[in-house]
Amino acid sequence: MRKLFLFVLVVFLCLGAFSQGITLSFIGQLNNSEYCPMDSVVVTNVTKNWTETIVYPDTIIVVGGTVSNDLNIVTTVGLKQNVPNPFDCETMVELTVLQREDVRMQLLDVAGHVCAEYTGSLNEGVHVFDISAANPQTYILNAIIGNRSYSIRMVNVGSGCGCSIKYSGLGKNIVQKFETTNEFELGDDMRFVGYATIEGDMLASDTVEQSLSESQCVTLHFTRSLPQVETLAASSVTNLSAILHGRITGTDASSIIACGFYYGTSEDDLSHNVAATITDNEFFYELTGLTTGTTYYYKAYATNSENAGYGEVRLFTTGGSLNGHDFVDLGLPSGTLWATCNVGANNPEDYGDYFAWGETSPKTTYAEDNYTYTDHPPTLPWSNDAATANWGSVWRMPTYDELYELIDDCTVTWTTQNGVNGRLFTGPNGNSIFLPAAGYYGESYLTYVGSYGYYWSSSRRLVDLGWAWGIYFGSGIYDMDHGGRDFGRSVRPVCVSYD
Repeated sequence: MRKLFLFVLVVFLCLGAFSQGITLSFIGQLNNSEYCPMDSVVVTNVTKNWTETIVYPDTIIVVGGTVSNDLNIVTTVGLKQNVPNPFDCETMVELTVLQREDVRMQLLDVAGHVCAEYTGSLNEGVHVFDISAANPQTYILNAIIGNRSYSIRMVNVGSGCGCSIKYSGLGKNIVQKFETTNEFELGDDMRFVGYATIEGDMLASDTVEQSLSESQCVTLHFTRSLPQVETLAASSVTNLSAILHGRITGTDASSIIACGFYYGTSEDDLSHNVAATITDNEFFYELTGLTTGTTYYYKAYATNSENAGYGEVRLFTTGGSLNGHDFVDLGLPSGTLWATCNVGANNPEDYGDYFAWGETSPKTTYAEDNYTYTDHPPTLPWSNDAATANWGSVWRMPTYDELYELIDDCTVTWTTQNGVNGRLFTGPNGNSIFLPAAGYYGESYLTYVGSYGYYWSSSRRLVDLGWAWGIYFGSGIYDMDHGGRDFGRSVRPVCVSYD
């Protein structure tokens, strides 16, 4: 027998000279849409302060009356409600006959068609029938005993079985009865909580509290959250490929049916979909055949039995070239694209040219008496930006915030590349740029070459008109700093935009 979808609580009340029965049917429902198999139901009499738990396969609890201590099980002729109900293809039902009589049973679908039938002559007693149903729908089971007719509604939620009514034999063996002598009176305040194992997790239903004075069906609602998904930064971004990353958070990855990514070249049109495989709650997919110098938007998704959960939309830009100068996406939060070389350099290890802040041409001597830029803007205009002047309008010097992001969000490593000392800045996506330790010009001499690097930002130090912000680094340090505007420093450009 498949696991029960229904727990039935039958309360028998002994009230002096007669007995009155109250039947409670408990149905589990998941996310207000589908039936949920339950492991147990905890029944609490708030008024009388007692609790009993119905645990599968127990489905009936007999509660003692308040007048007599005798437990009386009332047996009536006809059909009892099938157990379980709803059921998954197969269920059982009891038919009580008080004397030997001819019996005819029919299983009808919602259209009234006879799906299965049984005829026979049964002796006095309780008879058990196995019922099978083919399709997920409501069925009617009719029983005609002599000249009397009885019927019950049954809900099938499974498929794959044929329709049949098979006689199983005598006996009350459909359910096990759990007996308690705890007191109960009509109108007592009751509390019901169901428990179900769903995709490996034990969940509790919403609590139902109500007074109890008549038979009824109680639906216990379970809520299964959608997957919580985090979209991680892309890695290994090249001109033509990138690796997308996602993570499942707040739930066991074993409940995930599918996962992957939606992506496209517009945040509003993530029309491409790729599937991935989860390993230790994380998943990835390598995109290939991308377009050089293109911004791609993507988000991670994961699906469980309820629906799909999505992470935030992130972006990356494939590497490319602007005005003959290459750039790379480091996967930084701002999306800033960094040049791979200094202004005046032909490869990442070349020192390139040196510029005083606000001047656009290199010099042989850098001193206060030959410094020509006399304005004091908080940020350099394009006409006095060494990157813009030398590489074109799609390039500029980085701002203070962009330089700070470079050292704050990257892994910074002192290294030697092709025999040149410098710092390697590796972004969240695994891409990197190399800034050589080019030193700086102060007065008429070049100093600290190979030991330290000094790079300008486009931001002036507001508290001192003669100073501007930049970064400096050596083998044991890297940080933001400020220097005299007349000094000669390196410039590493960033992209203004790429269309």
